[in-house]
Amino acid sequence: MPFRFPLKDVTIKITTQKTTVLSPLFTDEWQQVNQHEFTLDAEGVAWYYARNGNYIEICPYEGFDKNTLELYLNGSVYGVILHQRMLLPLHGSSIIYNKEGIMLCGESGAGKSSLTAAFCLNGASFLTDDISPVSVKNGQPIILTLSDRIKLWDDTLLQLNLQKEGLEKIDSDAEKFYFPMEGSKLDQYPLSRIFILEIHDASTTEFEEIKGAEKLTSIRNEIYRLEYLQGMPQNESAFFKTLVQVSNIAVTRVKRPIEIPVRQLMELMKKQIALQQTIDA
Repeated sequence: MPFRFPLKDVTIKITTQKTTVLSPLFTDEWQQVNQHEFTLDAEGVAWYYARNGNYIEICPYEGFDKNTLELYLNGSVYGVILHQRMLLPLHGSSIIYNKEGIMLCGESGAGKSSLTAAFCLNGASFLTDDISPVSVKNGQPIILTLSDRIKLWDDTLLQLNLQKEGLEKIDSDAEKFYFPMEGSKLDQYPLSRIFILEIHDASTTEFEEIKGAEKLTSIRNEIYRLEYLQGMPQNESAFFKTLVQVSNIAVTRVKRPIEIPVRQLMELMKKQIALQQTIDA
């Protein structure tokens, strides 16, 4: 049974037995984590086991939905594989716009994917969706480009004049679809700016530059599956070094109304990026 997965050098096996983590340092209702091993119990879908950043076992439950199985595989399990490889995974989507690598971070529902799609339909180049792996090269934060599709709700497709017919659903119960994206054809790209999207009650969109120690804390809070660090103590120190380098770039908090149309938000973002680039110049 073939699965789509961003990393081609990971062995993925289907099993009938559940492999467990013998000495977990962090556990909750669904997950067990230590520095090199991980399990996830996705009820009604599958039991997942990941090890050493290069090996995954999937033990499907009876009656599982393949799309839902892939959703967990490309979410939580992909995230822990990046953690195991000591690659900083930020909960953000990334684009190239005006020759800069720009990451849009925020909680689920903040608008990362819809805004990314809007930009890419208006001249930007697509890099990643939802999870952006970051490394540092010669002191420069680098986005690793491992995505080739983006997850969009049906109302976003409607706003962007995109047809959902023929698109693959992310699972059978949600009106959310995978939309294929033509990537930049680059393996990596320098990260220049981060925008952290937040939904607030006001009717206007506000931009706030984050400075000082709050910048590093704000970026750390965007680590994908931050709770994994409780079971992976080596990552805390390794990621801190990366976060220090990332905190040298511009980080802006974007407080957006919940009902703002995605194209309108994109235009406001374009103006803010242009303003920041003018100031930097």
